[in-house]
Amino acid sequence: MADTARKYGKGELLTAVVIALAAGFFAGTVVMELRQPAAVQVQAGAAATGSAAQDDGHDHAAEFSRISELEIATATRPGDSGLWVELGNLYFDTHQARKAITAYEKAIALGVASPDVWTDLGIMQREAAQPKQALTSFEAALKLNPRHENALYNTGVVLLHDTGDKAGAAEAWGRLLEVNPNAKTPDGRPLEGIVAELKRG
Repeated sequence: MADTARKYGKGELLTAVVIALAAGFFAGTVVMELRQPAAVQVQAGAAATGSAAQDDGHDHAAEFSRISELEIATATRPGDSGLWVELGNLYFDTHQARKAITAYEKAIALGVASPDVWTDLGIMQREAAQPKQALTSFEAALKLNPRHENALYNTGVVLLHDTGDKAGAAEAWGRLLEVNPNAKTPDGRPLEGIVAELKRG
């Protein structure tokens, strides 16, 4: 989150990749062997409503309490970008994608230029069925930090799963592998092998 997703035959592999990457995107964490573990903090939710957060197996009472406080705070201090980022993060954690999008966009409009915020915005846009906007947000993150692992990973997810662009996904994940050769999918499979399969078609 911004501060502050076996062996197969060729056809089976690509189908499994689509399913696994879609599930991984929503499940919560991009699993990678990182030199700096804190760099990857994807925590996407499964729905765009607060009620969904009550069904994910976690107690979000504290988050919802803080959300209420921040909604009041942002109403009285709408120019405080830090409040909007924190509110966006909490909407993110409680699976309220559309509200998170609004909060992150307000923070960005107030001058926040963080690749983490842009990436989290993209994740929420993808969750809200806005893949084109998500790609634009990931691109903005990568302009600020071309080595941003979450932005590269999630770019590949959207290209493969939402637009069917296998070549584009392979290119994005190839760039990720240049940054982190040990990158893995959320279910622990090396990304390098998946990229090789995508390139073979």
